[in-house]
Amino acid sequence: MLQLADTLTRTVRPVRIPEPGQPVTMYSCGPTVYRYAHVGNLRTFLMPDLIRRALLYHGMAVRQVQNITDVGHLRDERFDRGDDPMLVAAGLEDKTPGQIADAYEAAFHADAAVMNLLPAHVYPRATEHIPEMLALAERLEDLGHAYRTEAGNVYFAVSTWPGYGRLSGNTLDALRAGHRGEVEGDKRDPADFALWKAAGEGRLLKWPSRWGDGFPGWHLECSAMAMRHLGDRFDIHTGGEDNVFPHHEDEIAQSGPIVGGPPADLWIHGAFLMTSGRKMAKSAGNFQRVTELADDGIEALAFRYLCLTARYSRRLDYSEESLAAAATALTALRSRLRALGPAADNGPWAAPAVLAAGRAADRPTGSAAGVRGHALPDGQAEPVVVDRAGSPAAPLSPAGRELHERFVAAIDDDLDMPTAVATIHATLRADLPADERRWLVLDADAVLGLDLHRVWQPQPPAAVFEPRVDALLAERAQARAGRDWERADEIRERLRALGMEPVDLADGTTELRLIDPSKGG
Repeated sequence: MLQLADTLTRTVRPVRIPEPGQPVTMYSCGPTVYRYAHVGNLRTFLMPDLIRRALLYHGMAVRQVQNITDVGHLRDERFDRGDDPMLVAAGLEDKTPGQIADAYEAAFHADAAVMNLLPAHVYPRATEHIPEMLALAERLEDLGHAYRTEAGNVYFAVSTWPGYGRLSGNTLDALRAGHRGEVEGDKRDPADFALWKAAGEGRLLKWPSRWGDGFPGWHLECSAMAMRHLGDRFDIHTGGEDNVFPHHEDEIAQSGPIVGGPPADLWIHGAFLMTSGRKMAKSAGNFQRVTELADDGIEALAFRYLCLTARYSRRLDYSEESLAAAATALTALRSRLRALGPAADNGPWAAPAVLAAGRAADRPTGSAAGVRGHALPDGQAEPVVVDRAGSPAAPLSPAGRELHERFVAAIDDDLDMPTAVATIHATLRADLPADERRWLVLDADAVLGLDLHRVWQPQPPAAVFEPRVDALLAERAQARAGRDWERADEIRERLRALGMEPVDLADGTTELRLIDPSKGG
């Protein structure tokens, strides 16, 4: 069974096996949509995608919730001039916070699609869950875990939660000693954190509450939305290593008194993507978008392959050299697979079912059903959840079964993807019939997510630019301006049928890009 490194217990633990008919539940900290996501962010988001694919490979359904922070991190920590980053972006780009959020959320979903990340089943947005955040903060105050100050701020009293610091390994004494800089003067304890902040004069993003107009603290967001969409207790919580403290530590503290302990069973954290020895970050200015790789002749799936060459819990070097090496290795893998010839349409060695990620809409709403979450219709069959790990569908030979078991053991060992990928290369070199080698590799790709089934697809005809394209673009722009997302998505699909992908830029314009035929559209 899949085992993962749990930050809370410092042990590698198995994922809980759900009751029959119930899914494994997972909450993934998502993007703050005031700038483009960079490849470092996408490496973090790849981690829950691999967890989800591995669980599906074991025949377990998964329900994933990934939040969209659409008003910046509503936090008491300072950002540049002390402003909410969403407000900063809105001012710089001369747009409303809502327009900024819509543009960058659409870009996030497009970037996730080219990385083959399975869309979540729910994408809750912070602005749409203020009532849930207020209700949680009010309950904590009523229970004596939070207090209001004369300044109108509401803080969580960390001394009331005995387990505070367990996730991060911090102690309250160390945290208090570490507050050498300026601390909010109305706090009772320097380690306390904000649940609700009073709105300053002229603040644009604010909401009424029983404490007056204000805005929620950053950490309150995820606790409230996880409770709303997954219930009081769920199985897995994912995020980057920078989320361990204070974000996830504070989530546990503010949820614990309500749900009776940490809300998630497993707390899984991905390590940073490093470039020139530094963490890739927007604030450092050393980031790159996944869409920019094409300018250097590198496809996005080469970056996915690069991520598979290191465990998610270990920092990964990102450079021109490492990316080029990954692209070369992926090309070699595809070439060896293509040389085996395509699979028969039927019979014991017919190609195994494909787990195609698909693309989410620009602004998904509601709760999606099915294996692929909010993936838009794309002609792909809905995958059936079966135990591919324990009961392979093909008549494998003893040697083939041994390779299959090596692959399963690798992914179950805390997602040891480097070993899993090495096993795939070994499979292609193995002294086995071509049918068996092909089947093993394609079956494993349900976890790897490298779209290996496309290597035999014929090249579609060149894209046709018809006169009505300009009209379609204008109609889609009008639909987006009117927030008619269903119509905008419908027009997107019409443009895709013409071989063009509309990419919405943050400045409000739309750029048309030819669909890469090697990706099958």
